[in-house]
Amino acid sequence: MTSRDERERRTYEKVSADRTREELIYAVLSLPVECDVRMRTLVETLNDLPDVYTCSSCGGHPDEGGRENPAPEGCFYLQFIVEPTEAGFLSLGIIDLAARNVDCERLAVQVLNTTDSPRLVIFRMLGRNGADPDAVAEEIRSLCRKWQVSLRSVREYKKNVRKQKALEKVMGSLRGKDHGR
Repeated sequence: MTSRDERERRTYEKVSADRTREELIYAVLSLPVECDVRMRTLVETLNDLPDVYTCSSCGGHPDEGGRENPAPEGCFYLQFIVEPTEAGFLSLGIIDLAARNVDCERLAVQVLNTTDSPRLVIFRMLGRNGADPDAVAEEIRSLCRKWQVSLRSVREYKKNVRKQKALEKVMGSLRGKDHGR
């Protein structure tokens, strides 16, 4: 159990109570993202899953200088959000099971809540000591077949439909704030 002093020393991004998952979903679906070659297959696989959105990743680098949130060589990380839906929960379960099936010693899926809002929970997958992100991607696809989770047209739906829904919710939230003034 942590002491009160330890809890107070932790730093979390302070966010307003109305900052939503929708803002993050809209942002990740709107912004062009570069991806390390080592991470490309795993990032694409997670983005093919229903109600999962990748936020950032790093495939590990021998030189960490000049990089934002670098992972050391032989390690990797991938941060993602999951919508609180049945499909999102199943996708999260598949991601976690795939990591455990591939290498439970060198791979982990964790909650990473870096804000002071329980509505903005982010997850991360960590790989260390040479863990293979491609093997995780392959296992996720295998588990999707086993659990009959269709990946067909998911990414197109996210880009064409889900992005617009997120924008409408964000804009509706902003209009509601203007009326309250």
